[in-house]
Amino acid sequence: MPNIQPAPEQLYQLNRFYRRNGHKGKAKPSDTAFWLEQQGEIIAGVRFSAAENGVLLRGLWVATEKRRQGLGSQLLRDTRTFWQHSTCYCFPYNHLEAFYTHHGFKRLDESTTPAPLDQQLERYLRRGEKVILMAYQPPCD
Repeated sequence: MPNIQPAPEQLYQLNRFYRRNGHKGKAKPSDTAFWLEQQGEIIAGVRFSAAENGVLLRGLWVATEKRRQGLGSQLLRDTRTFWQHSTCYCFPYNHLEAFYTHHGFKRLDESTTPAPLDQQLERYLRRGEKVILMAYQPPCD
């Protein structure tokens, strides 16, 4: 089961994991974070931030040597009760579109993008990041 709401020393460990594995982002105390451990070491992590009308999935990252073993999918499944009840946005790299589509996310176009996220997407693209904006919309009852 993934961990949640890390204490400051755990947040430090999650950020060390990110740095060691090439992720540029950094978890903040205001984020809700989850991760998987193996033999006391973090092997995959994800964090969520507040977003307009929902949450922003950030930093879903798997240790380089553990990729292609289903850990990213496991982490999304294990945290689904946290993010599935409101709109969940993410900025995945282009090559991960099929992965997120498999988990119920859909690519957004400019007409359906909240302004702050559209601006964030534009910043990423100006920096040369090859990302797209996707969202999971909970089913209407």
